[in-house]
Amino acid sequence: MKSVSVLCILFMWALSSSSSVEAKSQSSSLQFSSVHYPPFVVCNKDNVAVDGLDVRILSAVAKKLNIKLSVHCSPWRRSLHEVAAGNLDGVFPLYITDKRKSWANFIMTPLHYESYVLASHSNGQAEINKLGDLFNKRLGLHAGFYVNKKFEQSKEEKHFSLKEFNSLELGLKALQRDRIDYYISNITTLGHVATKMGIEKDLKIEPKRFTMPKPTYLALSLKSSNAMTLAPKLANALEELRASGELMRINNQYLDKELSISDRYCPQHVEAVTIDW
Repeated sequence: MKSVSVLCILFMWALSSSSSVEAKSQSSSLQFSSVHYPPFVVCNKDNVAVDGLDVRILSAVAKKLNIKLSVHCSPWRRSLHEVAAGNLDGVFPLYITDKRKSWANFIMTPLHYESYVLASHSNGQAEINKLGDLFNKRLGLHAGFYVNKKFEQSKEEKHFSLKEFNSLELGLKALQRDRIDYYISNITTLGHVATKMGIEKDLKIEPKRFTMPKPTYLALSLKSSNAMTLAPKLANALEELRASGELMRINNQYLDKELSISDRYCPQHVEAVTIDW
């Protein structure tokens, strides 16, 4: 009887160990989605994120937790859909909205902050001082991007026309060709892309911010059991990087050059006047 008991104990231990190894194997990798959004996310021709501030931050988290991380780039709406459906583990960088809370668990240490500005022709539009000044105008925005509630309400009420683009490059080309009056963009990304395109002198950047700086986050799919299992570890690791100063170091190391570009326009890292909503 004793030998049978020992065999049972050994069997249960082996089964438990096997389950533990299997669970560890299942949770040792994460598949995220994002969009080409330099300098925060830089994707290659194979639609894989290979660099960028947020990519570096999350790579540091993955390294800390010994997790294999892959980031696939796709149009923004598709990225959100795939994560909401549970086909991918997470998406970044993302603003928090009530609608997104229905399918996402937000890791509450911000990746970076963004402030939107308005770009127009260098010798074109009148100065914008309030949201109403944009009524009856033709606006451009990255497809699937969220500005704020008042902007969304005005869009629904058709106070202006809004054309959405799958890349900032396409939006700025539309601006050059007079297909839109204003393009709404994060200032750092705008400075980066406009300089790369060689059109920064052709743009007029409104001196007033369109939005105050807002935090962006990593969002995990509530339908991904893998992501939900790892969520506490990801949250702790990211917060530890923030508390230790590592996030600031990565930010300064990567964005110093980018901010020197966007400084010519309306830097997001200093105080500025915001449109009176």
